Amino acid sequence: MPDVEATDATAVDTTLHPPRWAPTFIRWHNTPIGWWQSVRLSLGILTKVRDHTVVDYVTGFPGQDDVIVARVPLAKFVIVRSPELARHVLVTNQNNYTKSPEYDMLAVAFGRGLVTDLNDELWQRNRRLVQPIFAKRNVDGFAPVMVEAANDAVIRIRKLTAANDVVDVNAEMNRLTLDITSRTMFGTDITGPMSEVVLHRLLRFFGRGFMSNLSRPIHHLGTWVHKHSRHRDGAGNSRLPMRVMRAAGWVIEPRSMRDLRHAERVVDGLIADHRAGRIGRKDNLLALLMDASDPETGYQYTDQEIHDELMTFIGAGMETTATALSWVWQLLAEHPEARDRLRDEVTSVLGSRPATAADLDRLPWTQAVVAETMRLLPPVVGLARTAKEEDALGGYRIKPGTTVITLIHGSHHNQRVWDRPEEFDPSRYLPDNMERHHKRASMPFGAGKRMCVASGFASMEASLVVATFAQHLQFDAISEQRPRRQISFTGGPDGPLTMRPRFLPELERADTAV
Repeated sequence: MPDVEATDATAVDTTLHPPRWAPTFIRWHNTPIGWWQSVRLSLGILTKVRDHTVVDYVTGFPGQDDVIVARVPLAKFVIVRSPELARHVLVTNQNNYTKSPEYDMLAVAFGRGLVTDLNDELWQRNRRLVQPIFAKRNVDGFAPVMVEAANDAVIRIRKLTAANDVVDVNAEMNRLTLDITSRTMFGTDITGPMSEVVLHRLLRFFGRGFMSNLSRPIHHLGTWVHKHSRHRDGAGNSRLPMRVMRAAGWVIEPRSMRDLRHAERVVDGLIADHRAGRIGRKDNLLALLMDASDPETGYQYTDQEIHDELMTFIGAGMETTATALSWVWQLLAEHPEARDRLRDEVTSVLGSRPATAADLDRLPWTQAVVAETMRLLPPVVGLARTAKEEDALGGYRIKPGTTVITLIHGSHHNQRVWDRPEEFDPSRYLPDNMERHHKRASMPFGAGKRMCVASGFASMEASLVVATFAQHLQFDAISEQRPRRQISFTGGPDGPLTMRPRFLPELERADTAV
């Protein structure tokens, strides 16, 4: 295994194992892999895709601190699973890496928001606009709304169990995170017009397109049309590749595209209502986006840009947090000792009163449960970047235009960094146990300048929801087998996560919960 810390970025070597003549799709730079072993590992990917375990399979490849060079039709990828190499791409040399063309698949759903904008200059301007909105003072102000929505979800689940003793936890978490998004982002309820079922189905389609590389050939077609356009320097042309992909989407999955059109109409209607004063509340993200201005230039968002950012926040914020929460309840059901410790902490700190943002520092186990869940089953499986200039990763030469996949799941399961990486152990994230190399290897929201701008919002939301639920109920698994993960951007449960809620005596006696 190479000494990752001692990697010399100036020393480059293109040697691969097995050699280039061998008939295989994957090769290693430093790890001595024979051609037949490489062929077997390549072919094994097919069955792992079928079983939805391909991410774990690739994570477990030999040489976790080496780079893997993978070739598939029409594309070549360099895959890194080492936290140090991932941080080189995302932090140390981040200016050399831009979002890869795969993000245009997500741009079809989200528009050119912070997650999908491929233009670094525009991205930096928009990041300056959005950053103050997610300052701690603003985020903490949303805590009461998050707790209120969580309490409403507990009551809703209680009512559901009156007719059936099991619930689909994955569906309930998506419904809850959409509710929180509605209240904090728009200051109004959009859970009816913007059904969580519609959004979940929509995001699942585009997430699969992102993971399967289907976007690349369509992106190249859109880029070619853009390049040869008469108005190729016009502002609207940056959206041309995603328009081409949207047209393809109507052919491939018309139902999802109808869902997308419906969601966009809801968002555009809310923007118009705020502009016209029909929604007077200002304590929401939409109002803050409308008032935001670039501190350097004074630039303010257009309605199209607000639309794109809102679609991004709805999609990315709802799905990733819901995924994390769904896996929290599954893992706690598998580890009752961790669940009991969570309940004891919440009871000791909160009693029966609602949680607040100020309580989080006194809920270390609650936060550790969320953090360990996002390590074991990260809500963002990996990130794709494209090199602008030549670079070196672990001594391997990265040419301009090379797509580098930083496998977040791989960093979170690196055996050199984590003891028993496949086990659920929240104690890793207690303040006294966290070491520097653990912190650097934990990147559920990415890292560097393109790290999720709403990471503080999402972390607080997840912790407050877990604490609120733990005050009232627990979920028991009805099957010993953990559900499969989706092959998608977030890797959430593939289908219903059916569990049995068991309410605590405090809620059983509460007349208001009926």
